[in-house]
Amino acid sequence: MKLIKVTPIALVASMLVSNSFATEAVLNDVVVTAAPMTTPTTIELDPKVPRQPLPAHDGADFLKSVPGFSIMRKAGTDGEPNFRGMGGSRVNILADDQNIFGGCGQRMDAPTAYIFPEIYDKVTVVKGPQTVLYPGHGSAATVRFEKEPKTYKNPGYDVHASGLVGSFGRHDEVIDANIGDKGYFANFTGSNSHSQDYKDGNGNKVHSQYSRYSAGAALGLTPDDNKRFELSAGRSNGYAAYADRSMDGTKFLRENVALKGQLKNISELVEKLEIQASRNTIFHTMSEAMRGNPNSYMDVTHETNALRLVSDLNLRSSTKAKLGVDYSESKHGGNMPGMGAIAITEDSEFKNTSVFGEVTEQLNKSQKVVAGYRGDFWTVLDKRSAMSSDTAGQKREELTNSGFVRLEQDLDSLKASKGFIGVGHSERMPDYWELISYRRDGSAGMNPMMSNNHSSFQSMKTEKTNQIDMGLIKKSDLYDFNASVFYNQINDLILIDARTGYTSGMYRTATARNVDAHTYGAELGAGYQLTNTVKVNSSLSYVKGKNETDALPLAQLAPLEGRLSVGYDDKKYSYGALLRLVAPKDEAAIGQGNISGQDVAKSGGFGIFSLNAGYKPNKKTVLAVGVDNLFDKTYAEFISRSGSSIDGYTQTTRVNEPGRTAWLKATIALD
Repeated sequence: MKLIKVTPIALVASMLVSNSFATEAVLNDVVVTAAPMTTPTTIELDPKVPRQPLPAHDGADFLKSVPGFSIMRKAGTDGEPNFRGMGGSRVNILADDQNIFGGCGQRMDAPTAYIFPEIYDKVTVVKGPQTVLYPGHGSAATVRFEKEPKTYKNPGYDVHASGLVGSFGRHDEVIDANIGDKGYFANFTGSNSHSQDYKDGNGNKVHSQYSRYSAGAALGLTPDDNKRFELSAGRSNGYAAYADRSMDGTKFLRENVALKGQLKNISELVEKLEIQASRNTIFHTMSEAMRGNPNSYMDVTHETNALRLVSDLNLRSSTKAKLGVDYSESKHGGNMPGMGAIAITEDSEFKNTSVFGEVTEQLNKSQKVVAGYRGDFWTVLDKRSAMSSDTAGQKREELTNSGFVRLEQDLDSLKASKGFIGVGHSERMPDYWELISYRRDGSAGMNPMMSNNHSSFQSMKTEKTNQIDMGLIKKSDLYDFNASVFYNQINDLILIDARTGYTSGMYRTATARNVDAHTYGAELGAGYQLTNTVKVNSSLSYVKGKNETDALPLAQLAPLEGRLSVGYDDKKYSYGALLRLVAPKDEAAIGQGNISGQDVAKSGGFGIFSLNAGYKPNKKTVLAVGVDNLFDKTYAEFISRSGSSIDGYTQTTRVNEPGRTAWLKATIALD
C-alpha cells in the first residue's frame, strides 16, 4: 500500500493553526456511516462531512452510505446508483433541480459522473414515487444535490475548503467560497480529484485511474429580503480508465449555465415564486487512447435546455401547495469515426412539458396528508438514418400520469415518533437508452443477425409503477429508530436482455422489452447512545423481486446488507469502527438487467471492516483519517459489471473492489 505525499492538503492544514475567525461556522461530526430518514420517505445528508468508506469524489460514490443504495462498479469512478434494485433513469438525479443526462450509449457516464458532492450544501433523497415536484420524475427515488441560498445583512464571507490524500495516488482538493452584502452575493466553487490504478485484496492492479476537475461561479443580486436573482455557470472535465469494457472515457466535459429568480411574500396567497432557465451540455469521448490506440474513438453529445416555474401557495392556515410547470428539450448526437463519420450527427430529440402540483393539508396537530399529481407530455423524434433504424424520421407522443398520497401521523402511543403510509403511481417514459441505444426483441420472424436496426422506438411501452410505502421514525435522547417497508408492482417494466438466446428468439445485441414484475423490501436503521461519548449505529437493507413474465428472479437486486458502527466522540477526538456484512446472492437472472448492466453470476457473501479517527481542534476544523477494508479482503459487489480482458491486468468475473485503503482528510470552515 502506497500513500502519495501530503502536499495537496498543505494549504488547508496550514490554515488549521489560525483561530482568528468568527465562530459562526460549525463543522458537523467527523464521520457519517449511515443515513437515517429525517422525515417520512426522506433522507437528508451533509456532503461536506468526511465519510467512511473513503470520502466521495462523485455522486454515485456519495450514495454508498445510504441504506437501499447499491453502486455498480466499473472501475475507479463513475459507478451507477441502484436503489431497491431499480437503476438507470428510475433514480432521478438532479443538480440544483436540473437534470443531467450522460451521453454514452452504454452508460459509461452516468449522470452522477458529472456531480462533485462536496461543492453542494445538502443532498436529499426521496424514496419511491412520493413526490412529483421535480423534472425527470423518478419512480424508485429522487436525489437532489442542492446549493442553499446564502444571504448577508452586512459585508461577509464564508469558505469551506478541504484536501484529501489516500492510497493508490488518490488526492482531492475542494473549495466552496461565498462573499456578499445585503444587496449582492457571489459564490465560487472548485474541485479536483485524481487517483492511479487501485489494487484489489489479492494485490492485482485494476485498470481504474481517473482525473476530474470542476469549476463554477454564481453572481447575484438581492435588492431586498423578498427578491433574489442569480446567474451561474460551471465547467467540469476529466478522464477515466474502465475495467469492464474495451474503451475508456477520455473526455467528460460538462458545461452549464443557469439563470434563477425568486420573489417572496407576493401576496397572502402567493408566498413564493421561483423561475429557473438552464442549459447543460455534455461532450463525452470513448477512446482506446489510454491503451495505446488513439485512433479508435467515438464522441457523443447530450444537450438539455430547460425552463422551470414553481409557486408556493398559502391556500389557508392548514393548507399549503406547490404548483409548477417544467419544460425541457434534450438532443443527443454522436459520430462513428471508424466508418468515416467524424462530424457529430443527432440521433434523437426529446421534448417534455410537465404540469405538477403537491398539496399538504395539516388535518390536526398530529396528522398530515400530502398528495400530488404530475402530468408529462412527451414528444420524441427518431433522427437516425434508415440504415440504422426502421423507425427513422418517426415521431412518438405520450402523456404520462403520476401521483401519490401519503398520511403522516404522530403516534401518541410512542413518544416522539411518527408513522406514515403512502401510495404512489409513477408512469415512466422510456429514456434515450431504452428507445434509441437498445433495440427491440428481434424474434418475430426477423433474422436475428440483422436485428440491429429493429428499433424499440414505437413498440416499447411506458413503465407503470404502483407502490405502497410504510414506515416509522422514532427519536429520543438515548436512541433513534427508523424503518421503511415497501411493495411495488411494476407493469411493463423495461428489461434489458443481453442473453444470446431465450425461448422467444435469438438476437445479436442486448435488446429492450417489457415484462411484468414486482419487488418488496425494507430499510431499517437504529442508533443507541451508550454513554455521553459512545454511540452504536446499525442499518439493514433488503429487497426481493420476481420477473413474472419470464418466471425468473428479477435482475439487479442487491443481496441483504447490514452495517454496524461504534463511535466515540467527545467533540474534540473521535474514533470509530464500521462492519459491513453482505449476504450471499443465490438468485440471479444472468444476462438480464437494466441500461446500467446485467446480472453476471451468483455471488458469495463478504464482510468488510474499517476504522476511522478524527481530531477537531475547534468548531471549524476537522482532521479525519481512515482505513477502509482493513483486512485487505478481495471481493466484488453483486451488481458490478463483468471484468474485461485488458493487457497487463488480471481479468476477473466482476470488477473487484479496492483492497486496503488508507486516507487522510483535512476540512476547514471560515467566516
